[in-house]
Amino acid sequence: MSTVLLVIIVVAVAVLLLRKPSSSGSGQFSYRRKPYLLSKAERSFYGVLCQAVGDNALIFCKVRVADVLAPQKGLNRPSWQQAFNKISAKHFDFLLCDSQDCAVKLAIELDDASHGSAKRQKRDAFLEQACESAGLPLLRIRAARGYGVVDIRQQIEAVLFPVLQGSSLEEPGQLEGMGAEVTTNEQERVGSQSESQAGNEKEAPTEAEVAARPVAPACHQCGEVMVLRKARSGKNAGQQFWGCSAFPKCRGVVKC
Repeated sequence: MSTVLLVIIVVAVAVLLLRKPSSSGSGQFSYRRKPYLLSKAERSFYGVLCQAVGDNALIFCKVRVADVLAPQKGLNRPSWQQAFNKISAKHFDFLLCDSQDCAVKLAIELDDASHGSAKRQKRDAFLEQACESAGLPLLRIRAARGYGVVDIRQQIEAVLFPVLQGSSLEEPGQLEGMGAEVTTNEQERVGSQSESQAGNEKEAPTEAEVAARPVAPACHQCGEVMVLRKARSGKNAGQQFWGCSAFPKCRGVVKC
């Protein structure tokens, strides 16, 4: 009988020990601080990205996808929750936003060797589809030991301004200014100066010719007047476009 009683006591003590709340039972846990926000590869790319973007955009790192994208309206609750769950645990490596109002302009993913796995490829395909459905440009850049500032800048411009793909915006001298007149008086003044410098006498433009000339729009990024330019090289050589007169400080571009 004593043996049975002893066994019961041992079992009871064991149960009590197992059910005893731990030191973190109150919901308080201990954590450790990670030393860096970015990995070495991400930090290396971030430095080049800052040089490529300059003051033209704000750069944010490791932004949760759910802070940028949201399920379409009109879904029932289960479908909305399912769509949200697919993006809630994912993040963009880098995000470019307008420097004035933080409007989202471009998402950038830095693809290292892990993106070759089937699981990551499935994740990448889903993210590309999600961004496409939301109208958010997504640029994928393969991780490397070194990056070229000009190359990264051109890749960004090719996505944001596809009309200029293959054309260089590196230096103002590489773009041929075609002239952009804002008012008739300004138009006549510029024409008069050109004639004087060339030493040729030309007739003043007619009202019809003045009216037919394009009116320069205001830059959508900084508000400065835009000028009509022409791509001199690349895939779009010869094509005209409106470029911000504040270039290279502002790289606002509008297709003609």
